[in-house]
Amino acid sequence: MLLGLSLLISVLILIVESSNPSARIQTLEQSLWWTVTTITGVGYGDFFPITTAGRILGGILEISGVVMFGLIIGIIGITMSKRQEEYLWFRLFERIDRLEQSVAMLNKKNDHMIQSATENSATKKSNENDK
Repeated sequence: MLLGLSLLISVLILIVESSNPSARIQTLEQSLWWTVTTITGVGYGDFFPITTAGRILGGILEISGVVMFGLIIGIIGITMSKRQEEYLWFRLFERIDRLEQSVAMLNKKNDHMIQSATENSATKKSNENDK
């Protein structure tokens, strides 16, 4: 969309400005150069519109450039944030899995200790009964 708008305004600015003999934008190359420097915010000042219609088109292009670059930066920021959040959730679930494995192993050891204690107790009672 930004590219299409840029090309459209380049052509329109050429049409509007080339009709004025004192205008600095007289060729398509100059018009494209002015469009690129205007939309990116560089604005070298070597080419600029002098007609009212050209200045209105320039204002539209400047506002469109700020909005589009703001959207692009916002989308990149949201994408990076989402990926970081997914990574953090992945790490959290890995830790939960390790904790569950540790708890299962502790339960197994606990069950074994209870079983050993029960067997030892039963063996002692059996030995006492044998006496």
